Amino acid sequence: MLDSPRKIGMVAGTMVFMFLFPLYFAWMPLADEGLANGGGSGQGEWIVSFSESESVLEESTVLEDGDTHMTEFTVGIEDLGDMEIGFIELIVQCNDNDDPGPGFSDSVDGVSDLMDVEGHASGDIQDQSADGTCTGGNGGFTMRWDVTTNYTGESFSITSSQKTISETWNDNGFGIGTWSATISAEINSAPIVGGIVDSDEDFDITWRMITYEVVIEESMVEPTE
Repeated sequence: MLDSPRKIGMVAGTMVFMFLFPLYFAWMPLADEGLANGGGSGQGEWIVSFSESESVLEESTVLEDGDTHMTEFTVGIEDLGDMEIGFIELIVQCNDNDDPGPGFSDSVDGVSDLMDVEGHASGDIQDQSADGTCTGGNGGFTMRWDVTTNYTGESFSITSSQKTISETWNDNGFGIGTWSATISAEINSAPIVGGIVDSDEDFDITWRMITYEVVIEESMVEPTE
């Protein structure tokens, strides 16, 4: 087998190949994981931003003193696609402009019921209550739930791995289900000769959901020494 330089070279090449072949396939999964994590060390300089989309449900109702109204907003998996839920708001607006003077302003309060929403049972999404008067041309109240913790939608720079960023900015499957709330009206009517002026109030109700996709881009800023 080794009676010529050519045969010696072939045997040597075969032995080197037999040694490197298993090492190559042992190294490839580690290399792929390193690339997925932002480099061999798992770290990188990134610009993180959020591509947002908005879903809105609006309705109106007229309530007399002591009347209540239940409003619902349903979020299904099919509504989200590949998007994550940033936050959901309930906005109730009213404008008491039919009273004869101060001291008779109408008001409204609301209580949510999120029993059917994913994340409520674990305490990650909690019920809220709020109230407000109907004065000033923009009265009422707002409730907000950050389904993704501390979500603002603002871009930022970070030294991290792409894997860590993706695991941080997501809704963990929370927010799916029926968001429900009951609003109650308090009508303060001023007595006048011949009857009353203010007997009911108009309420505009808006459910607003912001969904997003995480956009991770390599930072072009040179590190300072």
